[in-house]
Amino acid sequence: MRTVRLLLVFVLTVLLLPASYAQKSKAKPKTTTLKAGTLVVLETANPLSSKDAQVGQSVSLRVKYDVVIGGRTVVKAGSAGSAQVVSAEQRKGMGKEGSLSIRPTVVQAVDGQMIPLTGTGVGQSGDDAKGGAIALAVVVSPLFLLKKGKDAVIPAGYEMQATVASETIIE
Repeated sequence: MRTVRLLLVFVLTVLLLPASYAQKSKAKPKTTTLKAGTLVVLETANPLSSKDAQVGQSVSLRVKYDVVIGGRTVVKAGSAGSAQVVSAEQRKGMGKEGSLSIRPTVVQAVDGQMIPLTGTGVGQSGDDAKGGAIALAVVVSPLFLLKKGKDAVIPAGYEMQATVASETIIE
């Protein structure tokens, strides 16, 4: 009888031991290190015009391509990101065009955390209408002051690149 008990305890131990190790290994999530300087390709989610933009305004971006590190996707294509308007100048008289610049600031990783970005950003200028303004000045001098250039527009889907600002652990 004692032998049967010992045999039963041994069999149960052998059967339950691997299950406890499996549970422990599942408890630890795998982490991936996203290094500073990793390239992220983004695009604007909506059009933006120098007519309406304000310096400091947040602009919606989305990730254009997956960011994959060691075979694991850490930032999915389509993930949310944002940029900040760093300069915005409306069009003016005498044919002066508008200008607009934005700089990417953050992007969302697969684990939900926001990853800070760096980069020079992108800028656009509207069409210069100085030639038309000068021609108008020759014909009818006061009207050239009223001729305006065009507002700068960054269209939806405009592609830009940024890099990860600091090393980040992705879970």
